[in-house]
Amino acid sequence: MTSRDLLHVSLCIAAVSGCIYRFNLMTVTLCLLMGIVYFRQVSYRRVMLLLCLGLPMISYFSWDAHRLLQQAHNTTYTSINISGRLLPDDLTVDGEWLRGTCQLAGSGEKVRFIFQIHTEQAQKQWLSFDRVSQFSGQGVKTRLMPATNFNQFDPQDYFATQNITHQIKFSTLVLTQPAKKPFWQQVGDQLHNWHAQAMANAAKLPEPLGEYAQALILGAPPKAFYDQNPGVQTLGLVHLFSVSGFQVTYLLLALMAILRRLWCPQEFTVAIGIVALLAYFIFTGAPGILVRAVIAGIFRLVGALGWRRCPPEAVWAISLLGSLIYQPAILLTLGGQLSFVLTFCLLFSAQLTFWQTNLWLSLVSFVLLTAQQFTWHLLQTLANCLAIPLFSVLIVPCVLIGWLGQDVVGISRLMNVIIATFAKTVDWLAQLPGQVIIGKLPWWVTLVLLLLALMSFVPYKSMAQRARWLWLVMLLIAMVGVKYPLRGELTTFDIGQGDAALLRTPLNRSVTLIDTGGAPQFAKKKPWQQTQRNRTAGETVIVNYLHSLGISRVDNLVLTHQDTDHIGYAKVILDKLVVTRVIVPAGMQQQAAFKREIQPFLRQAQVIEVTAGAQVPNFPLAILHPTTSGQAKNEDSLALWCRLGGQNIFTAGDLDQAGEASVAAQYPKLAVDIMKLGHHGSKTATNPDVIARWQPKVVLISAGRDNRYHHPHVETLKTMQENHLASFNTQTNGMIRYSYFGEKGRFEVKVPNESATITTTNTK
Repeated sequence: MTSRDLLHVSLCIAAVSGCIYRFNLMTVTLCLLMGIVYFRQVSYRRVMLLLCLGLPMISYFSWDAHRLLQQAHNTTYTSINISGRLLPDDLTVDGEWLRGTCQLAGSGEKVRFIFQIHTEQAQKQWLSFDRVSQFSGQGVKTRLMPATNFNQFDPQDYFATQNITHQIKFSTLVLTQPAKKPFWQQVGDQLHNWHAQAMANAAKLPEPLGEYAQALILGAPPKAFYDQNPGVQTLGLVHLFSVSGFQVTYLLLALMAILRRLWCPQEFTVAIGIVALLAYFIFTGAPGILVRAVIAGIFRLVGALGWRRCPPEAVWAISLLGSLIYQPAILLTLGGQLSFVLTFCLLFSAQLTFWQTNLWLSLVSFVLLTAQQFTWHLLQTLANCLAIPLFSVLIVPCVLIGWLGQDVVGISRLMNVIIATFAKTVDWLAQLPGQVIIGKLPWWVTLVLLLLALMSFVPYKSMAQRARWLWLVMLLIAMVGVKYPLRGELTTFDIGQGDAALLRTPLNRSVTLIDTGGAPQFAKKKPWQQTQRNRTAGETVIVNYLHSLGISRVDNLVLTHQDTDHIGYAKVILDKLVVTRVIVPAGMQQQAAFKREIQPFLRQAQVIEVTAGAQVPNFPLAILHPTTSGQAKNEDSLALWCRLGGQNIFTAGDLDQAGEASVAAQYPKLAVDIMKLGHHGSKTATNPDVIARWQPKVVLISAGRDNRYHHPHVETLKTMQENHLASFNTQTNGMIRYSYFGEKGRFEVKVPNESATITTTNTK
């Protein structure tokens, strides 16, 4: 058996694992491609190796996937008594909320949980919690929610890769006396205790040194780390802040150097190194992403004894198989993909220069990263080339010195100055021009780009050059297709208890955002109750979706009236995107809400106040209400009408029944096929007489799940039933997208309880 045989077999097994855990066109295509490559050079030796390794592992994957599916279907929605085990280094206290992962007693199932802390004293107790403990409590166990908007991060899929399918919302949570444990579990628990204590000590360091110590050394970046260090994500430096091969190699080399200085025997040094690797693995929470680095480190240590060295290809293959055994779905995570694909490239980079190697890695990482975040900064390649050696010689040593020397006067402060300078430089670079919105490319384009990127620096120069040119040409064509689609759309976001919709005409001729959603504060919170996380649904839902469509500019930002649940995230839109015009009802500019929530963030955007009949350049909607200047209250909401894909569409913010009747009276010949119900389906809107007159084919409702207002109201539902109206509701359907081409259109919804897309055709 050669190392290449083992490499090919491990790749085949990895491809099959993808099909088992996420059966779709991309994983099936990858599996077929690997099968073609494998059987082109098939031999008896390879077939036997595949049978010996593949059959047991595929059987294991199938059993694990079946068990995970059964676990996912076992859901309890009523309040139940729950007990289990809490790890102190897997908890996060964020204001009044305690979040984390716990292990249930009996079944051993891992679940996410959330618990509301009611007093500041209780919060302080949880902040000082640093011992593995047993707990009991009462709560509701439910299935983790999937993404309810297209192209949104999907927590259900992400946590499924860690065998977590459920969450518990505790109403009571009490720590209990731990049961007697075996010695090996006591050792593991002690490592978790030390990890929690180290995290608490790191949190006391000045910022950003404390954040860097938690991320780089302890493998537990604070919840708001990427919010407070936006340049790290923008410039693609996230992989440097995940405890992986980089940190493990650095710490291992440092330990070996110290032991050599102490004249320790080589056998003793290797043994200590292996124990240290395993202890560090457990110490950092035993993440699956670290398995590859630990296995590679063990092989490096054993090779130092003078035994026959294992070829790099074989080490990579064994580490891949080991990672798949430990976390079978690891290749479905971005971290797993980056770790294994980039190290795979390094196996064949011996003949390349430093810059060629980094360019190769950038081409490959570009495909993987943009498939998740839809954006790319032109300085990412340069930033990575400079940051990687800088981390080795400066950043990691400074973080270690600052963390270990925090009791020495002035040491932590000095190290923090260096780290802060680096952090500010990264953020400054990220703000320079060069951010390119790529958009969500079709899956087959992503796959072809990845294969071309892998081929772009093969030893055959002519093949490599063709691969690079094809990569660039295909990327440009795909970006044009994403940015300038032939279809238009009217999309209602699932934004919670709020309202936001996107209207994009074909070929991107006009992009209009109607309201932005927002999270109203019903009661003023005390300082200890404030959460640290700054990212809102305005960024994670609206901006993310617009980026996935390749949109970087909004021609018209329409704010129908001044309520927070309609304009609360406008500041995010104005900050993250280029906005040409802000269209508001006449009189809104004079209101306190506008001056507080909109005016400070306008930048170059032009504000246009409108009344019925106003004409706005490049604005695809007709303005039907209000007729006079007002105070931007519900009754002053903008009412808008347009014709898309053969359908007449009407939307009017929170306009009340009297306002709807006024519009119907002023425009007696108005035709409405698709109507977005006013005020989230409240009984104060949706005038029964107007509905009976217009007889829309489809109504849309934007309302939050389990909202305190009980929207949509029974009266509204009765009106819909009496008029036999088909409806889509974000509560049950998630995002609602009406896309059209010419005179034909169709509805697509992102169903939250099935995490699937259902398409319904609706033509004239």
